[in-house]
Amino acid sequence: MKRGKPLKRTPLKRGSSQLKRTPLKKRSDKMSEKYVGRRSIVQQLLSERPHCEACLVWASYDYQTGKSDSLFVKHNRSKDIHELVNRSQGGSILANENLLAVCRPCHSRITTEPLISEMLGLHLKSTSNKMSHFLEAERVRNAWKNGTPAEPSWFSTD
Repeated sequence: MKRGKPLKRTPLKRGSSQLKRTPLKKRSDKMSEKYVGRRSIVQQLLSERPHCEACLVWASYDYQTGKSDSLFVKHNRSKDIHELVNRSQGGSILANENLLAVCRPCHSRITTEPLISEMLGLHLKSTSNKMSHFLEAERVRNAWKNGTPAEPSWFSTD
């Protein structure tokens, strides 16, 4: 290539039917099969757990930290299923121990405040994908629901 001369390029052909373009699938066939099973699990969980599992936990936390004067909280109807360990972190979308039935406001708060959610047992890191961690998170959630502050054994604020 000589200096100063532009590269020779052929212009792109527009509207040419030589290239067939197929759109990308939103989900793979394997993941689509998982979601078929997930739909029935979601319906079952929402019918078994009609009230949000996080409302009392957040209310107790707000009361203990002075963000709210009253421990009274209305149980919102659960609309979403929250995964304790995110799908992107290796959490299962089909395992019942990884799923919580929550309302939209609680689900948003869990997502926007992950460190506090982890302390309350509403969220787990990817390294906490073991049954013992799920049981510990459940113990912590139940303690907060009863108004007793508790932290998971692995939690540290450093």
